[in-house]
Amino acid sequence: MTDCSFMFYSCKNITNIDLSSFNTQNVNNMYSMFAGCSNLKNIDLSLFNTYEVKNMAFMFTGCSNLTNIDISSFNTQNVTDMYCMFSQCSNITNIDLSSFNTQNVINMYGMFGKCSNLTNIDLSSFN
Repeated sequence: MTDCSFMFYSCKNITNIDLSSFNTQNVNNMYSMFAGCSNLKNIDLSLFNTYEVKNMAFMFTGCSNLTNIDISSFNTQNVTDMYCMFSQCSNITNIDLSSFNTQNVINMYGMFGKCSNLTNIDLSSFN
């Protein structure tokens, strides 16, 4: 599998997703993968292999019940698009992107748009 775009799109009743055995080794597209999962509260992405991913646009858009997300294991060195990646995550308070490599990212427009409760963000590794 190389394309996970829209995989959980608008799954409004999901509150928890266990992806601990999900193999993303060859995935290059995560566009809108969790977009519109408005009741999603918990998601464990610690085992996601994102080395091949180029598109993360809209990945978590509209996940309005997420309060925290751990994506510290994400390898983003090949990502070119992060357009609106976290937009409308209105309850998220903390995002640690200190491990993100953004050297190849072309588009970050609206990446944190309408994240009205975001109080702490670590962008220390952004290029």
